Amino acid sequence: MSALDERPAEAACELAEALARLNQQTGLWQSYLAVHRRITEQLADEMLAEHQLPLEWFDVLVHLADLPGMRARQKELRDRMLLSESGVSRLLVRMEKAGVITRSTAGDDRRGMEITVTEAGQAALLAAIDSHLQLVASLFTDRLTATDRAALSRVLPKLLAKRDAIWSL
Repeated sequence: MSALDERPAEAACELAEALARLNQQTGLWQSYLAVHRRITEQLADEMLAEHQLPLEWFDVLVHLADLPGMRARQKELRDRMLLSESGVSRLLVRMEKAGVITRSTAGDDRRGMEITVTEAGQAALLAAIDSHLQLVASLFTDRLTATDRAALSRVLPKLLAKRDAIWSL
C-alpha cells in the first residue's frame, strides 16, 4: 500500500475520533439547542396561528414597547435583537407594510431610521401577550421545579455575561 492510499484512511480515522469527542463533550449543548429549537418553533407556530403575527414581529414589538415612546433607532433595535443590518431592514419593511410600525428618518441624523410602534402594532402586541405567556408557561416554566428555575436564574446570567468579563476573572 502506498503513502497516498494510507492518508485517506488516516484522515477518516482522525475525523471519526474528532466526531466522537464532539459528541461526547457537547451533549448538554446539543440538548440545549434541541430544546430551544422545539420551544421556539412551537411559539412561532402558535403566534402565527392564533394572532397572524410572526414571532420575529412579536419580538420587535416587545422590544419597542419596552422603550420610551415605543420608538428606537434602527441600529439600536438591530443591536438589541442581534440581527444583521440587512436582516433587520427586510423585517422592518414587511412590518411597515403590515402597518404595525412606521419607519421615518431620524430628525437629528438623516442617515438613521427611527422605528415606532403604530396603534395597530400596539393592539396586535396586546392581543398576543396573554396567549404567549400561557404558551411559555406550558412549554417551559411549568415544566420546571422551583429548584430548576432557581438554578437557571443563577446559570443564565453567566452565559449572557460578556466573554471579556469572564476571562478577566
